[in-house]
Amino acid sequence: MDEKESTLDMRVKKVYTDSENRKVMEINVLPSKFCTFKCVFCPIGQAGEQTEEAFRFNETASFFLSLAERIDAEKPDVLFINSMGESFANDQLEEIITLAKGKNVQVSLYTNGYPLGNPEFARIASLCEEVSGEIKAVNEPSFQKLQRPLTGYSLETYLENMTRFRDGYKGRFTVYVTLIKDANDDPDSVEWIRNALRLLKPTAVVFETFTDERFGKAFGLPDEKLEEIKQALIGK
Repeated sequence: MDEKESTLDMRVKKVYTDSENRKVMEINVLPSKFCTFKCVFCPIGQAGEQTEEAFRFNETASFFLSLAERIDAEKPDVLFINSMGESFANDQLEEIITLAKGKNVQVSLYTNGYPLGNPEFARIASLCEEVSGEIKAVNEPSFQKLQRPLTGYSLETYLENMTRFRDGYKGRFTVYVTLIKDANDDPDSVEWIRNALRLLKPTAVVFETFTDERFGKAFGLPDEKLEEIKQALIGK
């Protein structure tokens, strides 16, 4: 594996109690942004490396030590791996997962879902009790324009990667659906999302939109529209 130099630190981002009354420790396992996409609305920003590779980071060894100490001190129920981009870019992700599980801590892995088509990444993800996937764009032009994937990536393959993984995965699979003004909020788009969810058979679905100052005006939906689409998709 290539070794990467950087100036930022991997870290424990926060510790909190979730809606299921579980103590969650959220961590970032990347020293800077590494991702398969370069989304126009990325909250991390546009700087960083666009890649599908995994790298050896200098910081990981010291991060292991600090993470082990923090787990012992905090005693979380869940380790939530939610990084600056794709956590699979750290070639020691499996060791981080193993560390948590060795301390009887469940692991939840947040991913955009495209890397799940890589057999080795899928194997690593399957070690976790919970894995996420995402739905944003619902047609190829929108996928290329808004999510700006690596060359050769397609929306069709994206959905196939997540579906194939889900078919063999026995853990909890959560799908984050980001609803985008004038991109996936029309009836045809909602129907595409409905069909995608049928294929993915998620354990849970989280509906989101953009509310921050940078992207809320251009891409965000009002609360009533968000709720209307949510009702149409899951009837709850």
